[in-house]
Amino acid sequence: MPGSGKTEFAKMLKEKGFQVISMGDALRKRYEKEARHGEKLMDFAKRIREIYGEGVVARLSIEEVPPSAKLVAFEGVRSLYEVEEFKRLGEPIIVAIHSPPQLRYSRMMSRMRQDDSKDIQELRRRDLDEIKLGIGGVIAMADYVVLNDSSIEEFKRRSEEIIQRILR
Repeated sequence: MPGSGKTEFAKMLKEKGFQVISMGDALRKRYEKEARHGEKLMDFAKRIREIYGEGVVARLSIEEVPPSAKLVAFEGVRSLYEVEEFKRLGEPIIVAIHSPPQLRYSRMMSRMRQDDSKDIQELRRRDLDEIKLGIGGVIAMADYVVLNDSSIEEFKRRSEEIIQRILR
């Protein structure tokens, strides 16, 4: 979910030699080319899924993988349809990063990234949109779950443990 710590986890994967592809960046790249005037990113994401199928963002993300990449991680998987697309590359391992909603909202309010809402109700609506896209199924089917509910140091310790298991 937004604000859970996906980007921090992705940074750790990069340090271990993974090529990390942000699915959000792949989507934004397409959005900049094809969005309708005034169309929000989430509305664009819904629209292209209706046109090209539920796995379209995964396919866009796969296009971003350099041919030389050995270890690849996709940050921001939203549905099991996307997981199915990744099976074209091998057997994906799903890592879910979980943080309680209030903590995620607090983080988003303090970081104020461009796509973060400034209103708690808008953040809740965004969560519901993510759930409608199917993120709950991805979390439920995760091979590993990292709980991010305390300090950054504790999150990194927990994440390192999972990354080491994956690399074995």
